[in-house]
Order: sequence, then C-alpha cells, then structure tokens
Amino acid sequence: MPPFSSKLRSFFTRSSHYQGQVDASNRKSGFGKQSQTNGLLYEGQWRCGLRHGYGILYRKLKDTELYVKVYAGGWENGKKHGLGVKYYSHGKYLGYWERDQRSGHGFIWFDNGDFYMGEWLDDCFDGLGVFLELGGNRYHGQFRKGLKHGEGLYLHSRTGQIQRGFWTEGVFKMGEIEDWNRNQVIEPTIYPIPEIKLANFPEVYGSWMEEYSKSFSV
Repeated sequence: MPPFSSKLRSFFTRSSHYQGQVDASNRKSGFGKQSQTNGLLYEGQWRCGLRHGYGILYRKLKDTELYVKVYAGGWENGKKHGLGVKYYSHGKYLGYWERDQRSGHGFIWFDNGDFYMGEWLDDCFDGLGVFLELGGNRYHGQFRKGLKHGEGLYLHSRTGQIQRGFWTEGVFKMGEIEDWNRNQVIEPTIYPIPEIKLANFPEVYGSWMEEYSKSFSV
C-alpha cells in the first residue's frame, strides 16, 4: 500500500470536495471524506484515489441538509466488495458483495414484508435459498437468476398444502402436492388431495386371491 500523509488535505474538483489523507502522489489514500455535487457523501478508507477498505456512503435528501445511509461496508478499488449493508427504497440487504454486485451469502428484507436468505450471484438469488412471503407461504430450494429453478419445496401455509418437485425459470414443472396441517391453517383448501386407493377393491382383491390360490393348487 502506498504511504500516505498523516496530515489532512482539502481539495476541490468540478464535481466534488475531498478532505482527508493523501499519498505521496497526492491521491486520496488513508481516511477521508468526499462530498459530491450529485448529493452523495462518502466517509471512510481510500487507496490510490479509490474507495478501498471500510466506508459509508450517504445520499442527501432533496431540499434538505439531511443525509441517509446508502451503503456501509467493504470496498475494493472503488466498488462494493466483501461484507456490507445496502439500503434501498424498497428494503435492506445484508451480505456479501463482489465488484459492486451481491454475490455469496446474503439476506434481504423487503418493505412489503417478504424476506430472502441464501446464496446470490451477479446481484440475483442464485443457488440454495429460502424465500418467505408476508402471508406465511415460503419456498425452500434452488434458485437461478432470481427465479425458482431446480429442486424445491413450496409451503402453502394459508391453505395447508406442500408442493414438492422441480421448477424451471419460476414455473413448477414436475412433482407432487400433499395436504399439510389442514385443520390448523387459516384458509384450508376445499379441494383435498384424494386418498390413493384401488378404484374397485373387492373385485381386484377377489381376482388376486383366485390367482394366489391357483399358484398353490396341485
């Protein structure tokens, strides 16, 4: 890491104002704060002129002097990297990042009450995960590019059924559905899954017994 000065420097550009430490080449390195004309404010670590290490990014609220957090966590070469928290207008993500994209294990809380925990790749649900809906329905299984894809289990908690099988790009393609805890759910389905049994048991059983008896006759 290039050596940086322990003294504070302050300089302006057309779009920003920086206050903090710099290296021998007068690049932002060490700890510093930068405000931008677009309303963003970064406070944290730098290296070679780029955000690098731990830092917090803020956004200024329109027509006020107030700032809200946008991201707090790791940075590498100017991009979000490592463990961090991102605040969205629709929720909050806590997890790992790679080159500015959510990748690795992470959690996301949506403002509508939905929740996901599991694996991410290239900013999408990808791999094994659990998606819990506000109403209580939940999916456990595999995802790809943000959609249910592969083997999984979907629990219909309001109607009392479990769906097991395989999904392709969010569509259930093959599997089975079974009743689950129907007497204790909010809206038990009025279409129970029928019991698996022989359509005409006496006739089938009689025919089987006749064949069975013949096999032992002399």
